[in-house]
Amino acid sequence: MNSEILQLYRDYNTAMAADDVAALDELLAPDFTLTHMTGYIQPRQEWLGELRRGTMRYDSSVEDHVEMIETADGWQVTGQNRVVASIHGSQRHEWTLNTVLTVQRQADQCRIVRAVVTTY
Repeated sequence: MNSEILQLYRDYNTAMAADDVAALDELLAPDFTLTHMTGYIQPRQEWLGELRRGTMRYDSSVEDHVEMIETADGWQVTGQNRVVASIHGSQRHEWTLNTVLTVQRQADQCRIVRAVVTTY
């Protein structure tokens, strides 16, 4: 199971770096939220819409470290990645992001319910 959860984390980062909304749509739970480093909690459809419109563009994501723990209702995956992105028209910038994913099994598929992003 740990390999499946690790692959989910990596698929999420790969899809994000490719602005692959269709792939993210498959990985994210319907009630997914993304908490940005600013503290803003962004609903799933709003974030995916920004990716579609290009107002949030991710160019790459390089994994530095990842670990996971099993919880009572799923898994918590914590990873550090160096992400190059342009957010809301800003210049491309490399961010060292710490992402904590909450993963739960829903309808026989592991889905990402929440992502909380800070810097490290």
